[in-house]
Amino acid sequence: MGAVILLLLLITHPACASSAGGGLPFDSYLTKIQKSITGPFAFTAAIIGLVGAGATLIFGGEMNGFLRTLLFIVLVLSFLVAAQNTMTAITGKGAEIAKPSVSKIVMETQP
Repeated sequence: MGAVILLLLLITHPACASSAGGGLPFDSYLTKIQKSITGPFAFTAAIIGLVGAGATLIFGGEMNGFLRTLLFIVLVLSFLVAAQNTMTAITGKGAEIAKPSVSKIVMETQP
């Protein structure tokens, strides 16, 4: 009897693994924001912000604390946006490793 109950608990119905309906009503808005932050326009704006804020800090001379803090905020935000896009460009967007073809394996093993 115990084995039957254990078997029934281990072999569940596929409906138990189904998802629980659709997403939240604001998911589409969050997806749009995420795409606009990581898109090509955001990457270009981040590079311009990095260059502009960096050049102003280097060649700006004397500036008050508020302007300096504002430039550091622009610099950090630009760095964060550019870093995410740069890492995606360097490492790729997927985690797929292609299997080598059979002919390549045969050619590598033959002298």
